[in-house]
This record gives sequence, C-alpha cells and structure tokens, in this order.
Amino acid sequence: MIKIASSLLIFCFSLTAHTSELHQQLEKSAEEFVRSQISSDASQKIELTANQLDDRVAIPQCPSNYSYSLANDEVRRNTIVLVTCAEHINWRLYIPVRKQVLLAAVVAAAPLQEGARLNDQQLETSFIPQNRLRGSYFTELPPLLGAKLTRAIRKGQIITGRDICIICKGDVVTISANMGGLKVTTRGTALSSGSIGDTIKVRNSQSQRLVTGRVKALGLVEVKL
Repeated sequence: MIKIASSLLIFCFSLTAHTSELHQQLEKSAEEFVRSQISSDASQKIELTANQLDDRVAIPQCPSNYSYSLANDEVRRNTIVLVTCAEHINWRLYIPVRKQVLLAAVVAAAPLQEGARLNDQQLETSFIPQNRLRGSYFTELPPLLGAKLTRAIRKGQIITGRDICIICKGDVVTISANMGGLKVTTRGTALSSGSIGDTIKVRNSQSQRLVTGRVKALGLVEVKL
C-alpha cells in the first residue's frame, strides 16, 4: 500500500512539473507572438510580460502546434492572446500580455550639484518607462553639453528642460541677427536664463541696448530685426 502511494505521488509530481513547463512555454510563446506584431526602432524598447497561468488550468497536447492570435485584433497596453489547437476545436486559452514602452532619455550618471556645467562624463542615456517621462526631456547628450544645472540632480534622474539653462543670466553670449539677408553678430550679456527655444532678454555690449531674442544653441541668441 505504501509502495503504491509513493508511486502515485511520484507520478502526480511528474505530471505537475510537466504541466507547469507547458504553461511556461505557452506564456513565453504568447509574449513572442505579441512582439512579432509590434514595430519599434532604436529609440525605444518594448517589455512584454504574460500573466502567469494557473497550473491547474488544463492544457491538452497539440500535435500540430498551438496557434496564437490577438483576441482584440490589436496590440494594446494590455493585450489578450487567444491560444487554440486544431486537434481540440472546443479548447481555447486566453493569455493576457502586458506591454510597457521604454524610451531613450538622458539621465545623470552621478549625483550633480546645482550650478554644475554638464559634460559627457556626467550624463548617460537610459531607457525609461514612457509613463515616467514628463515635460521636455532629452534623447541625446550633445544638446546638454555645457548647459548649467539650475538645481541638484540625483543619480539616474531624468534631465528635463526645467533643470537646466543653456544660456544663464549673466552669461556672455553671441547675438545673431539677419539684416536684409546679411547675417550680423555681436556680443552681449544675458539678462535672463533660458533653454533651447526660450525667449530671453540680452544687453548688447556695444550699444548697451536691450534686445529680446530666442535661444538657438549654447551661447547663441537669435534676434529678429
């Protein structure tokens, strides 16, 4: 009697282990199927996570291989994958797969103090979940090089337009203007701070006139006459 019980226990354990392996196989295949339905580029990464199937869910063997399709006809943040088998026409299995999009963003490679001038040793690119990205963040390092931090930044923190000034109050800048098709440049002093695209006030060093211009690059303000 004890021998029979032991054999039955071993059989049940083997069946459970096999069933668990099959469940995991279907979960992975569901993720791979969803990935095959998505187009992406180097600026993003896609993470897919299938819901873990209950080991008690019965899954028949499928000699012709399982078939996968989108139950809701499109990939969404939460996508349902339908699994079927030609030999078992009445059997269906639905596997939810969660999609998370990660986008490239520039973050601090180390803790940075307010007022620091940024260089390529202090910055790195990391992939961040899309729902964590707010405001004007940067996808590449070059636009940030030479910018000054307006507040302290912790390691791994996303650098946004609000955290920096490409031109800061008191900086000596180049003022550029187009006059009848002729490009004229002169020196000036920034009277306010701004990032790319911001409008700031600048004092012309030669004429001492106050002018308003748009920040075009590090140390460059464009004025329309």
